[in-house]
Amino acid sequence: MKTKCARALAALALCVAAGLLLSSCATSKGATLGKVMAAEAGGGTGGNPPSKPSERPAPNPPESKQGLEIVTDPDNAEVWIDGAFRGLSPYIAEDLPRGWHKIMLRKTGYYETSGWADFESDYMLYQASLVQMIGYLQISVSPQNSIVSVGGQEISPGLNTLAVGDYLLRVRSFGYSDYQESITIQEKSVTTLSVSLQPAEFSISSFSVPKPGINPDNPGLLGVLDVNLFVTGPGTGELRILNEGSVEVFSKALPEFTAWDQSFSWNVRDSSGNALPDGTYTLAVKAQGDGSETQIERETAIRVDRTLKIAPRSMWSGSAGLLYAPVAEVLPAGDFQVSFLGAGIAAGAAFQAPVQLGARIGVGESIEVDASAGLIISSLATPFAASVSAKWNLLSPHGSYGTSTAVLAKLAVQYNPSAPGGGVLMTDTFANFTGLSIEMPFQLTLGAMNLMLSAGATGSLWYPYRVNPDNTPTQGAVGWLYLRGGAMLEAGSLMVGISASTRTEPLPGGIAFLSSPIPFQLGAEAHWLIPGTRLLVTVMLAGEYEDSDNYYFMGGGGLSFLY
Repeated sequence: MKTKCARALAALALCVAAGLLLSSCATSKGATLGKVMAAEAGGGTGGNPPSKPSERPAPNPPESKQGLEIVTDPDNAEVWIDGAFRGLSPYIAEDLPRGWHKIMLRKTGYYETSGWADFESDYMLYQASLVQMIGYLQISVSPQNSIVSVGGQEISPGLNTLAVGDYLLRVRSFGYSDYQESITIQEKSVTTLSVSLQPAEFSISSFSVPKPGINPDNPGLLGVLDVNLFVTGPGTGELRILNEGSVEVFSKALPEFTAWDQSFSWNVRDSSGNALPDGTYTLAVKAQGDGSETQIERETAIRVDRTLKIAPRSMWSGSAGLLYAPVAEVLPAGDFQVSFLGAGIAAGAAFQAPVQLGARIGVGESIEVDASAGLIISSLATPFAASVSAKWNLLSPHGSYGTSTAVLAKLAVQYNPSAPGGGVLMTDTFANFTGLSIEMPFQLTLGAMNLMLSAGATGSLWYPYRVNPDNTPTQGAVGWLYLRGGAMLEAGSLMVGISASTRTEPLPGGIAFLSSPIPFQLGAEAHWLIPGTRLLVTVMLAGEYEDSDNYYFMGGGGLSFLY
């Protein structure tokens, strides 16, 4: 565990260092960065960003509190004023007349407390700490190394101080039957208990695998099958793998059982180290307790399927793939990825730093759902972006070569609530503009190389890159076409890729792509799976490009967890 943590920390340091290096190499030229930042701040699409944030009117100060405020530790104590119940703490009595008032506080399990308050001003704070009622539990257990818990909190044998109340006492020890009892702790009294556990009959109460299918060609731990076993006591066992013809292809003697939970891994190879073909296999475990001649057997089925691809993907533009191009593949049912990506660029006193948190999960045999949320932090404003998409895979290759395609539906929003004239962003930093999109990703797999192309239409109630003279977004039903493409190379634990995205002018005005002055997006990325973990380190370069005199690129990186 320490080694894995050290690897993860080292990878994080590498990611940060690489992100800083890429940020230092990021560059801009011309007015593209200025126009994007100004538009994101609600100031139109022209001009360069000012050297400092724009001034805004200071918010009105909050109104001063009025009345007698009563605060207790802990909260939710009954507040009685002059013999009348007023509410639960914290509480403000706003209608209280000037003069002396008797305050009484009550809470179950605590001693009642009272006092006087001389209320002679517009506002007064009355604070009180309640004293908890306590009792004692004296407990002895056999065997002495038993785990004792009261109300879910672990305690030690001997004398324990507990708050007054009713609890569930549980005593357990490996190799013995659990013991539990309801107990009552009374005020200033000692409850005495002696518990002697009885030996448990050896049994296997659970034998399972987290996933019914496994692809051994997935990198690292993503191609390893985890097996879980729950036993009641000490013993020994053996794991056997049988093919569809009930022929044993792998066997392994399990370590001696010293705890309830037993976990081990299988690399989906036979006893000689050879890769096993796709098919259905039976995992059988045979175990017996110490001092027993009775063997217990349990079985479960697993499927070896090399079409179950699990690989790191970015969700920068709202759907899984490269930074700016979706893939047609989907995660197997139950598998998921959580990732954080961030990039940044500084140009003098101006800076922009988009950050994003994304998640994707396989929810069916051929369906994946993706969700993302992010901020576009800059020296002018901090708008946010969010999207959710669903992808249905229609065709997948059955080997290392072939084509795949899918239908992708996505709902996205980019909004800046704090900018002058705030509203929907007119820029498209994530290539994920506010609206509803329908796309059809196409993917060509050539061994380790994948080529992607996606075309789709987006409908919105706002015009991208168009702001009214009063800095408000331009509204109106509008649609346009997106075109995305990319290439990625997967080599074991490393994946690298490049991608681009562009769109047309609003339809039906024209369908020419790369139409100036609308920038298109470019991205390059690399993902590395840390050996022995499910953590991935990402470095990336992303930006927008109009022409050789107007562009900007920013560098960054992130971390992902894939299961």
